[in-house]
Amino acid sequence: MPEPNAILRMARAEAQRNAIDLLAYSSAVYPDEIHDLVSAKILEIGVAFAVNARRCFEVASEPAEIVARRWKYQMNGSQKIEKDLWRALNGIIHARNLSIHFAESPQAVFSDSRNSVALHFVYETDRYPETYVDLFGLAWTFLSFGPFAWEESCD
Repeated sequence: MPEPNAILRMARAEAQRNAIDLLAYSSAVYPDEIHDLVSAKILEIGVAFAVNARRCFEVASEPAEIVARRWKYQMNGSQKIEKDLWRALNGIIHARNLSIHFAESPQAVFSDSRNSVALHFVYETDRYPETYVDLFGLAWTFLSFGPFAWEESCD
């Protein structure tokens, strides 16, 4: 396989930076009053991450499963949870609706507000119904994956 081109190297570096940001945002506790601000920033980072991360996987890489979670939580069982990294990235990129799901934080940080954590990207596409993707798990799966098929030729 030929040496990766500059676009693949740039995409990997940018996706890594975005993934670190997603780890940080998905590990913090927020007061309810700033959900809109936090959501806007996570969505901005998440879409850029998805585009660049998917580009890295487009050149013959193995599938990856999303299993890591930052917070222990129980869903009510009716949500579709996406565990396949490729499908999750495609869902975010092709979403007709894309939002952030917050849940009550296990830690009380703000005494004068309800405390919450950002848990999931929630998307709906023309092919998939409402689907949840763990923010932390998505970022960690990408960061811990490797090497990509196109990187093996660089050793």
